[in-house]
Amino acid sequence: MRNLLFTLILLSAVSCKAQSPVFDVTMDMGIENPNGAYYKDLHNVLNPFEGTYVYTNGNTSFKIVLQKKEMSTVPNNRYYYDYLIGEYQYIENGIEKVNTLDRLNINFTDQRNHYIGGNLIITRGDVGCFDCELNEKALRGGLIDGASEHTADLIIRRIIVNNRPAIKIWIGWRTGTSIEGQPAPKRPSFMGTYYTLIKQ
Repeated sequence: MRNLLFTLILLSAVSCKAQSPVFDVTMDMGIENPNGAYYKDLHNVLNPFEGTYVYTNGNTSFKIVLQKKEMSTVPNNRYYYDYLIGEYQYIENGIEKVNTLDRLNINFTDQRNHYIGGNLIITRGDVGCFDCELNEKALRGGLIDGASEHTADLIIRRIIVNNRPAIKIWIGWRTGTSIEGQPAPKRPSFMGTYYTLIKQ
């Protein structure tokens, strides 16, 4: 009996030592991620961003669906992270310019393959959050144009519009430069600017 108890204590100690470190997702992941580290949303700061949001202006609409994905991994399973992903549909003057909503059903191992994604929490004074409220937590991420493959910086702020939850987003496209004698790069499917989307 004593040997069994000793063996159980020894196994328990070894398994505790072998566990991977868990960090808060709001920490800077940096380059030196310990093997097997898990950047977890310990305080559920990503949860309030989840939902379906819609911007409408006449017959132009922009629909975004955001979801939190837990324990995503990078190639080679070097480390894990919680991540806010999303897909979208943009219709301009009644014509659908881009629609990536069907990608929501794809369970990527590396969630960064979605066309909207991020987990960098920013607060008042951070780049992209200069006019944030004192205790506000905004999200900085990225967006990919599903039609032209251009990439953009994305800032998402949670706001209230007419007593309804909403998000105010800023999209800043990173477009390529023209090279003399070559065709100009394809333009993004829609304008990079501020949009206010109401939660559905």
